[in-house]
Amino acid sequence: MPAPDLDPAASIAFVDVEGARLRTATWGDGPASIVLLHDGLGSIGQWRDVPFAVHRSTGATVMAYERAGHGASTPAPSGPWPADWLQQEAAVLDGLIGRVGIESPTLVGHSDGGSIALIQAATSGPCQSVVVLAAHTWVEDVCVESIRTMRAGRAHFVTALSRHHDAPGAVFEAWSGGWVSDEFASWDIRPLIRDIECPVLVVQGTRDEYATDAQLTETVDAIGANAGLHRVERGGHVLHHDEPDQVVALIASFYDQHGSAVPADQEE
Repeated sequence: MPAPDLDPAASIAFVDVEGARLRTATWGDGPASIVLLHDGLGSIGQWRDVPFAVHRSTGATVMAYERAGHGASTPAPSGPWPADWLQQEAAVLDGLIGRVGIESPTLVGHSDGGSIALIQAATSGPCQSVVVLAAHTWVEDVCVESIRTMRAGRAHFVTALSRHHDAPGAVFEAWSGGWVSDEFASWDIRPLIRDIECPVLVVQGTRDEYATDAQLTETVDAIGANAGLHRVERGGHVLHHDEPDQVVALIASFYDQHGSAVPADQEE
C-alpha cells in the first residue's frame, strides 16, 4: 500500500533492479521524460507537490523513485554506506532507466540525488539534460559538521523520518555514518563531471546549511560550458520545500529549453 504521504494522483509500482525492489511513482502516461532523484534521507513523498507541478507545467511524464533503504524500497545493508555508494547508486539508476524503458531523460536530483544524477550523466548517459538542487561534488567541512550536529539529535530526526520510511533509523545511520566516515572524506567527483556533455543547471540556495557558495561555482566550473547556475535567494538546503514555486519554474523552463519534445497528444 502507498504511504499516506504519497500523492494519490501518482501511479505506484515496484521495479526490480540490481537485486533490489524499488518503489516508483509516475505522473502522466508512458515512459517518463523527467526522473526525480531524492536526497540522502529522502523519499517520494518528500518531494511534496513538485512532481505533479512539474508534470502539469511541462506536460511531460514524471517519475520519482526510492533508492534501496528509503521509503518502501528494499532495505539497505546495515552500517554506514561505503565511500563509493553514490557511484553505486548511479549504476542502479542506469539499470532502472533501462528496466522501465526510459530513453534520454532529464534528470532532476536533490542533494545526494543531484550527485548521483551528475555521475550518471558523466559515466552512462545518455541524458537529455540535468537539473541539480543543492548537489554535492566534493566534501566540505560545513557539510560534515552539519551532519555531525544532526547525529547528535538523532532521535528527533528518526521520529520525523518515520512518516516517510519503513526503516527510518537504518537509513539515518547509513547515510549520516557514511558522510562523516574517514573513508568518504576524500570523495570528489569534480574531475569526473568534466565528461558531462548534456546541458546542466546547477541550483543552490544562498542559505544552504550544508554547502558554501564554492560548491556551486566550482561544480559549474568543473562541468564547463554545458553548465549554468542559479542562486535561490534565502533558500536553504531543501529548496523544493523553501521555494517550491521557484524550483518548479526553474525545472520546467530548463526542460522546455533542453528536454525531450512533448508528445503532440500532450500539448495544450
